[in-house]
Amino acid sequence: MSDPESVRSTADAMSAAQMREALEALGLTQAGGARLLGVDGRTVRRWCAEPGPTAREVPPTVARFLRFLIGAKIRPEEVEATLRNGAAPATEM
Repeated sequence: MSDPESVRSTADAMSAAQMREALEALGLTQAGGARLLGVDGRTVRRWCAEPGPTAREVPPTVARFLRFLIGAKIRPEEVEATLRNGAAPATEM
């Protein structure tokens, strides 16, 4: 039986190239990605950098969030509008 933590970390991993592809799929620049994610632009540049002294690993929560947006076809503008308006997402029961 596989360790759930190792499965989760493998599934949540995102390379620098995948990060760049995710931003492109969402129509975002690195600056736009930083704004959407609420992080400094340098942070996104480091996540997008090839391995080296300034590169940083993409956090699993960021990888999951970007993949969710792409899979659900949610545009970044929709997320930003919801956050700006303070509206909670509608739920169905």
